[in-house]
Amino acid sequence: MLQIVRQLTWRHALFSVKTFVAAMLALYIAFRLNLSRPVWSVTTVYVISQPFAGMVLAKSFYRILGTIIGAIASLVFVALFSNSPELFCLALALWIGAGTLVSIYLRDAPQAYAGMLAGYSAAIIGLPAALAPTTAFDFAVERCLEIMIGIGCGTLMHHLVLPQRAGDALRKTLHAALPDMARWVNDSLSGEAGSEKALADRRTIIATMMSLDAMRAFAVLDAPALRPIDTVLRQFEGKMLSLLALLVALYDRVALLRRQQPEAADRLRPILQRVATHIAGSAGAATPEQSDKEAASEAALVAEIEAELPSHQVLQGNPEAFLVRSILLRLIDILRMWRDAVWIRAHISTERMLPDHQAVPTFRSYRDFGFAVLGGFVSTAAVLLASAFWIATAWPAGPTAVTFAGIICAIAGARDNPAAIAAVFLKMSVVGAAVAGIYLFIILPPLTTFGALVVALAPLYLVCGLLLTVPAGAPYVLPVIFNGGGLIAISNEMQYDFAVFLNNALAYVVGIWIGALALALLRPLSMSWAVERLTRGMMADLAHTADVTMAEGRSTFESRMFDRINALLMRLDQTVAEQNAIQQGAFASLRIGLNMLALRSFRPSLSAPALQAIDAGLVALRAHFVGAARSARATSPLPVLQAARARIMSLGNDAPLTRAAESLYSIEVTLAQHAAFFGLPDAARRAPSTEAVPA
Repeated sequence: MLQIVRQLTWRHALFSVKTFVAAMLALYIAFRLNLSRPVWSVTTVYVISQPFAGMVLAKSFYRILGTIIGAIASLVFVALFSNSPELFCLALALWIGAGTLVSIYLRDAPQAYAGMLAGYSAAIIGLPAALAPTTAFDFAVERCLEIMIGIGCGTLMHHLVLPQRAGDALRKTLHAALPDMARWVNDSLSGEAGSEKALADRRTIIATMMSLDAMRAFAVLDAPALRPIDTVLRQFEGKMLSLLALLVALYDRVALLRRQQPEAADRLRPILQRVATHIAGSAGAATPEQSDKEAASEAALVAEIEAELPSHQVLQGNPEAFLVRSILLRLIDILRMWRDAVWIRAHISTERMLPDHQAVPTFRSYRDFGFAVLGGFVSTAAVLLASAFWIATAWPAGPTAVTFAGIICAIAGARDNPAAIAAVFLKMSVVGAAVAGIYLFIILPPLTTFGALVVALAPLYLVCGLLLTVPAGAPYVLPVIFNGGGLIAISNEMQYDFAVFLNNALAYVVGIWIGALALALLRPLSMSWAVERLTRGMMADLAHTADVTMAEGRSTFESRMFDRINALLMRLDQTVAEQNAIQQGAFASLRIGLNMLALRSFRPSLSAPALQAIDAGLVALRAHFVGAARSARATSPLPVLQAARARIMSLGNDAPLTRAAESLYSIEVTLAQHAAFFGLPDAARRAPSTEAVPA
């Protein structure tokens, strides 16, 4: 807790005050409209409040959408099954499970929130409505109105009063992205790639790049000036992802060259240093004109690098030269990609459109349908279990228990250790119940004015709002706001009945406990399971990429792979040898995929014998990765790749053949370096063949 407090600044305090003012405004409006549960307006303000105005707007929109969908579903269920509690609970359980499935499947997409809300809003509205079917429509309208009042007040407050805009944060991220990347380039090329600083820089850059797309989606909502150049922003994202992929490949190859061929590495050191100096010097270009000035320096560097490329004849006699050639080619690609990134970033800084109209890259996040189905099943089972308990005992507060069993499964179902998260939610709900009891029976009874009520609520909600701004504090605060506020049940006609309060508090606790029990029994899966699913997903992506009948763009593959890598980095500790090996294997997967895409791009320009050799290699790779995705042992593809490379080198010395052979060699080296990660048989875990190829 002390660490959380130390992170707080005046901005966090301002956020808390703004949120509290919005909540009290929503409460006042709900009072004036004489709504039965004004506390829902207060809770909604805190649920939608986010650091940036654009995030608030997005969350508000999808909360409205989810609430309306859930309300419609609840009315349909009441109309169809109000006379049959068993069928009503079954339909509700399946609906909440479907909402959980959608929210887990969409992961971090803003639309995921609508799925979750549509699920448990049907329970919040439908269960009380089912007990009084004749007033179901009025009840649903009132709940929606309370929630929308909270959304309206929260959105207006965070947009109009000293707003923090996602557009400003995006501009800062864009401004820092290239200098940060330049520092990592210098670390990689100067021999410090394995240092703790370089590893931390790499992780930061990857996380930043993967957050750019989400930040862009929010920025166009609260920064109108960025909307016309949205396509330019997407171009920059694509260039940065491609540049990051190239740097990851170079990062590893330079380290390998220093280990295997130190003399060759020494000969390349001056070129590597000049490239690093050029990149560092051009990172600050603020206008297109400034970026154009670096073109002459880049052209000279590219010419110098091309002069050092080993020829086809050298590669035939000394296959070890493939590694040097690979590094030099990556340097050229990096220089050209860097030039494009700097040029595009300069246009964004000056809010100019690009003069040409390049195709906008496609970004894809990874999706795990099997995991989503499991989460939906757990939510359905929890709601059915709570419903059975309610029906069997005829407990008056049973509907509340059913609702919260579904809510906790929807909230925690996507996490690595959901039972532990549900346990924290349960403990803090007990704390919230205790706080609610103090308010309900000690603080509130003497109060007679709205002003006094605001003063009384301020300590609770201001502290909660302050802790809500810190990611580590949110899991502890939300249950207090959600459950404590619900139990206080502020309204125009307050009831200070201890028996009713105790019954409702018990229903909250029992419902959350049932959800936690379902998560512990039906999803007893730890972080290691999540890591395994991510790595198997990478293998499936590689198998898909090796299939020449599948059409997929480079940016689509890169963005999905980087999304998986980022998810792994959030779960793994690079100081632990085993976990660091998994991280390195994940980066290796990216390099292999890009080389397979390169092989596929060479196919139209190759002769039939070369095409046959490449297709044989891709077929072997696909078979291996299909097996790895299923955790099955498969035959090593290395012999087929080596034979394909030898065959291609013997067919001639034109550029496409050489590039194809270089890609095959890169795949061989990467597989051999990370043999355990890719599930190669022990006998196949050796370096690629370096025998000379007959001319």
